Amino acid sequence: MKIKIRKCTLADSLLLQEISCEIFSQTFKHQNSVENMSAYLEKAFNLKQLEKELATLSSQFFLFILTMKSLVI
Repeated sequence: MKIKIRKCTLADSLLLQEISCEIFSQTFKHQNSVENMSAYLEKAFNLKQLEKELATLSSQFFLFILTMKSLVI
């Protein structure tokens, strides 16, 4: 097993969007209506917003990458 942590770049914006929406939804969907969740996800995690944040020096995002090798016997 290999673990790598790296800073996100603009090239990661789609992946960051997917991960962000999934985690936020799983964490907060039970506390919000479908309409509120949809509105917040669109506002906070749209590509234009994420790319703006990725381009801001004071804002940092990181990816945790886990690589597992399978063993065939």
